[in-house]
Amino acid sequence: MKNKFIVLIFFGIFFSASCSSLLYYPAHEQWVEIKDLPFKAEDIWLASEDGVKIHGWYFHSDITERPKAVLVFFHGNAENISTHFQTLTWILKHEYDFFIFDYRGYGASDGKPDPSGTLMDGKSAIRYVFNRNHQLPLVVYGQSLGGAIALKSVIDLKNKIPIQLVAVDSTFHSYQAIGKKVLSRSFLTWIFQPLAYLLLSDAAAPGEQIGTISPIPLVVIHGEEDSVVEPEFGKKIFELGKEPKEFWSIPKGRHTDSFWKHKGVYRVKLLEALEKNIH
Repeated sequence: MKNKFIVLIFFGIFFSASCSSLLYYPAHEQWVEIKDLPFKAEDIWLASEDGVKIHGWYFHSDITERPKAVLVFFHGNAENISTHFQTLTWILKHEYDFFIFDYRGYGASDGKPDPSGTLMDGKSAIRYVFNRNHQLPLVVYGQSLGGAIALKSVIDLKNKIPIQLVAVDSTFHSYQAIGKKVLSRSFLTWIFQPLAYLLLSDAAAPGEQIGTISPIPLVVIHGEEDSVVEPEFGKKIFELGKEPKEFWSIPKGRHTDSFWKHKGVYRVKLLEALEKNIH
């Protein structure tokens, strides 16, 4: 019995100490080079708040030199911009630009990811886009892990940079809560769920502050069959938010697939939300 208890403690410490690392699955390999893309795009380097070099791609609208707005795209926790950029390329034909960047430790960006560091990267990306053209309306869009980083970045910058709209897809409000959920998915780690609250910090999470995003409009998107970040997390974000806000519950939707399925319905809805809120 004593030996079994020691084994359980070992697994608890191992998995819980790895909670932070379970949030991040970066890749350094570039699956496509910017020069090979059939889009007008720029290779961008910027410094994060602590000086870490961050890499991104700025995509220009296909059909105009005067875009309606620019979206700052916070991607999810796996791979890098060379795979995630495809999520928004369709919007280039609708007179919008977008900027996608890699958090520290992803792609060509320096450093190693952690909640406080990726938050600094997110805020630096928003500042970069704003400083690039103060006259161009700015929208923040985040997927999965990127949604949590995006929400907290907007919370911290709300009174410093004008943001027209925030849209988040398949995301969560708390690192502790998602860590607990990850540990609950396996019988090996189920018993160690409470340790997520001890070993993960929510200092860089949006959490209860989501309501302070108002009066910036908030759109929360979540698939009803998302098994990566369960729908309860999207509902919680919407609950914490204040008006104006919308919740798009995607029938048969899985993780971050709202723009790829459903005959383009949610692409149209995003365009409508942009038109309604950009000024």
